[in-house]
Amino acid sequence: MFDRLDRYIVRQFILTFLFGMLAFIVIYVAVDLMEHLGDFFDHKVPTMVIVQFYLYQVPDIIHLIVPISTLLGSLFTIGRLDTTHELTAMRASGRSMRRVALPLLLCGLLISGGMVYFDGWLVPISNKRHYAINRQYLGQDLITGQRNVFLRISANVNLLMDYFDPAKADAHLVSIERFDTASRIPISKLQRTSPSAYNFKVDTATTMKITERIDASVMHYDSVKKIWVLIGGISRNLQDPDKVVATSFDRRELPSLPITPQELNLSQENINELSVEEFRERIEQEELGGRDVNHLWVDYYAKFSFPFSAMIVIFFGIPFSSGQRKSGAAVQIAITALVSAIYLVLTEISKTLSYGDAVPPIAVAWLVNVLFLLVGTANLFRVERG
Repeated sequence: MFDRLDRYIVRQFILTFLFGMLAFIVIYVAVDLMEHLGDFFDHKVPTMVIVQFYLYQVPDIIHLIVPISTLLGSLFTIGRLDTTHELTAMRASGRSMRRVALPLLLCGLLISGGMVYFDGWLVPISNKRHYAINRQYLGQDLITGQRNVFLRISANVNLLMDYFDPAKADAHLVSIERFDTASRIPISKLQRTSPSAYNFKVDTATTMKITERIDASVMHYDSVKKIWVLIGGISRNLQDPDKVVATSFDRRELPSLPITPQELNLSQENINELSVEEFRERIEQEELGGRDVNHLWVDYYAKFSFPFSAMIVIFFGIPFSSGQRKSGAAVQIAITALVSAIYLVLTEISKTLSYGDAVPPIAVAWLVNVLFLLVGTANLFRVERG
């Protein structure tokens, strides 16, 4: 059970944590506003839209700074207890350093658990609105559709579109390529038996070959029949490279195209706009198309691992802040910046392990957390023995 000392420590931590959050948000917004102020004036963005632009960005900022704020909160909380000799009194009364740290670790665990939901579901909603304002007022293209879309629909179908309008569920200048991934093609072989004689052989090899290409001016989704319809196009049968068969058509239904407008729009969205379920669906869709999605799986599992960095960094804040009575706030802030920088750098470095199948993506996503947890726990026990 929490006693009065635990509640006192928690209160100090929460106050410092919230102050750190507010300070970081204000600094981030102020710096970003100064950077984009000229763009806002050039595009004549209304004041209320600018306010909404940054309000919708706040959740994404919180997602980034929560681990830094929890580390700062633990550093200042334990540091203050040490400066006022309250930590010495607690330990003299028989309370171990691990017992002193327990309420902070529980606070970190609660924050991390809440951030899993916050990062996975709430942040994507605010990012959608933030990016929509960015595209409408600051982007070069004021239309909300997507241009130059290339999608691997399945292991043997490519879909290319010059422009896709998700609101109308239609696309313009569409090309569909069907290909055989195990096609046998002839290969000529020339083998010399002497300077003046040679043998000529024809062998076969397995390779990928386009068997059909369909080009159309418009592709529209029939919501009643649940199928795509091509308007005004030409189909080329490329099975025999020596005899290409071209067939024009005014209208052609494609019941075999296994994708909906919603899935098509999802495949083109920024991953920061996708909830956990949408992100997983996006990965499985691209995996079905034969793409290497290891790096996307790492980003997916990071939606669960990164929030827990808020608790793990507390293991660093407690050992570093105890016994630093003369260090002052500057050293504690410097430690916060250093630990945060090391964490972020190692996280980016660890992502290089996702290229290839040697390390599972879930292990890559949790690798830095596990490393920091081990080092932080060792530091905590070292302080306890000291």
